[in-house]
Amino acid sequence: MKSSTQITLIVLASVILALVACLPITMLAMPLMQSNQVPTPDTFATIQAMVTQTMAAQTQTAPTQTPLPPTAIPATNTPLPTNTPLPTATTVSYCDWVSFVKDVTIPDGTTFAPGETFTKTWRLKNRGTCTWTPDYMLAFSNGAQMGGTTAMRLPGYVSPGQTVDVSVTLTAPDTSGKYVGYWLLRNPSGALFGYGDKANQAFYVDIKVKEITLPHGTVTGDICYPSEFNPPMTLYFEQVGTTQIIQFSIPENHMTFSVLLPNGTYYAYAWAPGYNLEGAYVNSDGTLRPFVVQGGQTTSGIRICDWGPDHHSRAQ
Repeated sequence: MKSSTQITLIVLASVILALVACLPITMLAMPLMQSNQVPTPDTFATIQAMVTQTMAAQTQTAPTQTPLPPTAIPATNTPLPTNTPLPTATTVSYCDWVSFVKDVTIPDGTTFAPGETFTKTWRLKNRGTCTWTPDYMLAFSNGAQMGGTTAMRLPGYVSPGQTVDVSVTLTAPDTSGKYVGYWLLRNPSGALFGYGDKANQAFYVDIKVKEITLPHGTVTGDICYPSEFNPPMTLYFEQVGTTQIIQFSIPENHMTFSVLLPNGTYYAYAWAPGYNLEGAYVNSDGTLRPFVVQGGQTTSGIRICDWGPDHHSRAQ
């Protein structure tokens, strides 16, 4: 349709050009013809009107250009961003689980004498989901055992959420120092359990054993008299730096001795009155050799073997 319109316009333009070309001739002939012809309308105006009408007609009859449909943009289903919830911690629950409440007796660091007997009591809570029965045991785990007890039955049934006091009788060790013993509960299947996030931490008893200085110690030794038999004699223990002397009678043919002495440092010697000889515990130079007596301990190897008619001198 567009090509037809263009051809029409070209033809119309050619006609107009032809008319315009003839216009000078017509204008020259018009004066000659004015006296004999009727006046005619303005030719240029007529042509212009014809062109205007033709253009209007072409405009009215020309088909309208159908607009292209708009390009459709496919819709997307992208969801709007939402707040992603943070992962929550998983709650762990155990059938057998302890919650430690407190030490009922024997706070940590309690001091005992060597060999002293005491009863330790813990207050525990059933944090698990299973009921503890009298078949559940308080069981020694590790550390200082403090006696021969290794297990004790619970006193009764303990439901989840309830508390119970569990006790064990223990004995302080004989040697001074710090001692810690660890204990757990044991179910009827033999599985040990305690407190903490994994139900595996032991509760404990923590004590100190004080150092006890006993007032006396034991002294042992032998008597090497230069004879086929030992005569009766007197054994002397002289405390160094003092005038204190402790003496014991030794019967005939007793070649060893064991005596109890107060704590201190001593010299040891013996006198055989029927032979006027003195024997002593001496250094390599023949002087009396001192030794120490400590409470609760035994000092051994005190040999009365150096005999002579003269008294032994004291070491400086």
